[in-house]
Amino acid sequence: MKADEVLTAHHDVLRGLLRDLAETTADELERREQLRDRLLRELEIHTQIEDELFYPAVVDVSPLLSLAHAEHRQIDDQLATVMRTAPDDPEFVVEVRMLEKTLRHHTMEEEQRMFPQSHALGAERLEELGRQLEDRQRELTRSGGMRLMIRLKRAVLRLV
Repeated sequence: MKADEVLTAHHDVLRGLLRDLAETTADELERREQLRDRLLRELEIHTQIEDELFYPAVVDVSPLLSLAHAEHRQIDDQLATVMRTAPDDPEFVVEVRMLEKTLRHHTMEEEQRMFPQSHALGAERLEELGRQLEDRQRELTRSGGMRLMIRLKRAVLRLV
């Protein structure tokens, strides 16, 4: 798969997690916590593979990198709010919907503007980059260090 296809597929995972989380009810606290924790993990992995591999590869063909980084920070801030909001709080779904809206905007910017710009790298480079993204995503998914970092982040965000 090409790099933009790998990232779009992962965007679909993130959008699906947010949709599922927003559709839960206050009676499904355990499910909310599980989905929220999975969302945290997937967002961390996604941000890392974009920051490590994709963004450096497109630095010369896309003027949108500073916007993408700013949107990542905004997503992180809104995710922190979701992580700090108790799953049974009536505002929980409101916060999830706000995060969902921000993520949807960010992914659409990438998919409609940045990814077409990345095609200037050529099909061969996009395929190679796609393999690197998939490999790194699998590596991070299995990484004990990543699991520890996510546990620490989750604990810190819930304490603040």
